[in-house]
Amino acid sequence: MMVTIIYFILKILVIVVPLLIAVAY
Repeated sequence: MMVTIIYFILKILVIVVPLLIAVAY
């Protein structure tokens, strides 16, 4: 169950981080 939560968080970060970088520029 914990692994699923971690995978879900990583999946979100992969999407959010590029967006934050795009906004930063």
